[in-house]
Amino acid sequence: MSRRKWPMSKRYFLRLYGAALVVAACGQDATAPPPPVVAYIEVTPATASVVIGHTLQLTAKARDAAGNELGDRPITWTSNAETQATVSAVGSVQALALSDTVLITATSEGKSARARLIVVLNITGEWNFTEQFRQGGGAVSCSDTGSLQLTQTGETIGGRSDQIGTCIGGGSFWSSSDNTIWAAPISGGRLSSAHISFGVASTCAYDGTVTGPPTPKLSGTLSCTGGNTTGTWEATPGGAQVAAVEVRWEVQTVVGGVVQLVAVVRDAAGHVLSRPVQWASDNPTAATISNDGLVTSRAAGSARFTATSEGTTGTATVTVDPVTFTAVSAGVYHTCALTPAGAAYCWGWGGDGQLGTGFRRPAPAPLAAAETPVAVAGGHAFVAIAAGYQHSCAVTAGGEAYCWGDNSSGQLGDGSNTNRLLPVPITGGLQFATITVGEFHSCGRTNANAMYCWGNNSWGQLGDSSGRSSTSPVRVAGGLLFRTVRAGLRHTCGVTIGDAAFCWGDNEYSQLGDSTDTNRLAPVAVAGSHTFVTVASGFFHSCAVSPDGTAHCWGYNGTGGLGDGSDVDSPVPVPVAGGLLFGTGDSNLAAGGEHSCALLPAGVAYCWGLNHRGQLGDGSIGGWVSAPGPVSGGLAFRAISDGWLHSCGVTSAAAVFCWGMNADGQLGTATTEFCPSGGTYSCSTRPVLVIGQPGAGTLSAARLAGDIRRTRGAVPPLAPTRSPRDRPLGPPSLRPLPP
Repeated sequence: MSRRKWPMSKRYFLRLYGAALVVAACGQDATAPPPPVVAYIEVTPATASVVIGHTLQLTAKARDAAGNELGDRPITWTSNAETQATVSAVGSVQALALSDTVLITATSEGKSARARLIVVLNITGEWNFTEQFRQGGGAVSCSDTGSLQLTQTGETIGGRSDQIGTCIGGGSFWSSSDNTIWAAPISGGRLSSAHISFGVASTCAYDGTVTGPPTPKLSGTLSCTGGNTTGTWEATPGGAQVAAVEVRWEVQTVVGGVVQLVAVVRDAAGHVLSRPVQWASDNPTAATISNDGLVTSRAAGSARFTATSEGTTGTATVTVDPVTFTAVSAGVYHTCALTPAGAAYCWGWGGDGQLGTGFRRPAPAPLAAAETPVAVAGGHAFVAIAAGYQHSCAVTAGGEAYCWGDNSSGQLGDGSNTNRLLPVPITGGLQFATITVGEFHSCGRTNANAMYCWGNNSWGQLGDSSGRSSTSPVRVAGGLLFRTVRAGLRHTCGVTIGDAAFCWGDNEYSQLGDSTDTNRLAPVAVAGSHTFVTVASGFFHSCAVSPDGTAHCWGYNGTGGLGDGSDVDSPVPVPVAGGLLFGTGDSNLAAGGEHSCALLPAGVAYCWGLNHRGQLGDGSIGGWVSAPGPVSGGLAFRAISDGWLHSCGVTSAAAVFCWGMNADGQLGTATTEFCPSGGTYSCSTRPVLVIGQPGAGTLSAARLAGDIRRTRGAVPPLAPTRSPRDRPLGPPSLRPLPP
């Protein structure tokens, strides 16, 4: 029987052994550590911007207390604003509407973390904008329209702005920014759901609000450096097809010069577009054109230039002529001259319309374009011309006077305060023999030797005894008849047919020569028993030449402009040192900013006074000279003219040479010197031949690429330079004046 029971005992033993194993196994499970718990959630990125209609992938990681990732834990995603942005089960965010605060929450085992999202508008691409400017908090002064070509990386904004404006003159900002299209960089841009800010060309700051779909719009305020300039702006999405291309402008220029053309591209609604343009010339022998619209004139003739954008074209003709000049007038930042046939050409700074071409170059055009003479529009034949601060005037053979440029004080004499890009006739029907211009006023001598003036009269420079500005000619008081007259900055002087000198207007530096520093509303006699045949009014001093050729000067002398060997101001005429006898012709004497020049009867030019921009033409830079010294080069001049910081003369061979400051192209040719020595102002310390004349050569194309002119804001105010001893002069400030 025992042998039959053994299998049962074996099975029992196996069962017991198995049970023991189970017990052992259960004992081991009870003593193992528990699985780690979620301590916190990490969401990446924690903050971000997402564009409407775009997606953003968020990542969430569950971590234990030691920071170890728990990759096997489920994550759930939720949005607190599903009308602005939704989130999928795997953390993909879909942006739906503008919002500055969308919170996306990731949760696992009761722990959560959030990502704060800003939903922004997709502003990448083209936007059509309009903007209005004002200065000093006054009424709207200027309007622009154009195209913003925006780039966007999240909330960071970049791109460029192309604009075209309708403003002219009225202040330094308008002069350098408007009227012709040009690309300016956008920098420092930031975007949120309801706010945008960016800068244009490092001069204007834009700040505004963002309106989202269905009618996206950007709008707000702007402020610009200089002139207390503020304004408003608005932009809407662009991207329309090109409907028209306008090439600016038809122009007549000289052989060897450079002209900047611009193509204004518009859609069917008239919006200015930022689109690529291709250029072509139909007569490369006469003139060629670069990819950015820069024309180089090579020979006499004409060339029609075509600008093409997206299959649409526009054209303009450039006429190229060789020239000689018989008269010249140096202004503040520009110069004008006359050909033997009476055609007027001007060069230099033209931002206020003072070149009379009907347009203004874009501010970033190369300096060579400013150095190139361009014809004053209208086809007039002039016999006299005068260049001033921001305007110019001329007289025809028939005695008709025309002016152009800034008219903020009525200095154009057309009965208005409207600035003009083209010559306009002076009102009143007067017939003039000569004309002269100052800062904000002009004067003309009639064929009957009567003197009339117009424009600003704040210092009495019109001489009509009223002190009131006038937009049309008023007769100078006293019934005097003048053989010659010259307008200074804010004063005027003339010599009567009886050889007596009279002055009126600003007398802060005794530039009227009446032994006082009192402003005069009507002509007062220059002190002393002198007889004079010609006179020149500078900015803060005056000079005159007697019948025997001796010269006298009076007024400010802190930098030697009186030429008497000292730096002492004089309220009465003092003789110019050196014993030189100068020519007695009306064009043989000139007075500028703080320097003076005169011609000997043989045509040799002598200059004296301030020389920090090479305006004395003696080959040196810096300092000042208190007695006459010869202009270098051995040229024989028949006429000379002084501007603010430069001088020009016409030789007996009908060639114009200029010297001094050239930062705005007022010398009419390329220069290689810089004033002060080692500084940043282009200049010439010796006479240089104005481009376009025989022997003048061609402006170097190699010089054009990086030679961009500076803006008007870098120019010093029209006030006397302090002497080396830093005498406290308290100079007047330059400012726009009411009419």
